[in-house]
Amino acid sequence: MAATLSAARGALAGLSPREKRLLIALGVVFGVLVFLGLSWWSSSQLEAIERECNDTKDALRVIQRMRPRIAARNARRDAVLLRYRTHAPALTSFVEEQARAAHVQVAESQDRPPTPVGRRFSERAVSIRLRAVGLDALSDFMDRIEGAQFPVAITSVRIRRRFGEPNRYDVDDMVISTWDQIPGANARGNGTNSNTTNNSNGGAP
Repeated sequence: MAATLSAARGALAGLSPREKRLLIALGVVFGVLVFLGLSWWSSSQLEAIERECNDTKDALRVIQRMRPRIAARNARRDAVLLRYRTHAPALTSFVEEQARAAHVQVAESQDRPPTPVGRRFSERAVSIRLRAVGLDALSDFMDRIEGAQFPVAITSVRIRRRFGEPNRYDVDDMVISTWDQIPGANARGNGTNSNTTNNSNGGAP
């Protein structure tokens, strides 16, 4: 180390005044470049940290604004899961009970065999016919069906007007379906697919 320093001092001593000035100027330029480089790197790092902080604040503000919507969505999901945990009674008895409450006479009913719907649910359905029913009574009956505490829906309905009788209609084919969770299946979604005919009211609720 001492030999190296001695050789460097000897080399500097052998330089002319002009060469010494050039060497000093080169050192100053190098020092300025190093300072500017460090300043740019520090500034870019600070800007990156500031952007990250701003992004985090924006994300937190979005989450804060979305909390009511997320809570409402979770509540709806829990309500749906609760409905599917409630096993529906025999559909024919249920339909006849709602028909009596709505002052509707069920002319004919026919149970359909259960069918699997995906890997988590099975579908039970009953097909009924109504004769000479008024629109108010029919609407009341359908509202009572849809308002049950278990998953049930009118998946198909075909209505025709009775000739010469005002406000009297025949329901030739109304299909009322319910979905039972298969024991041991984790219900993440109903996955229900149902075919509808005229004036269909949709599938699983």
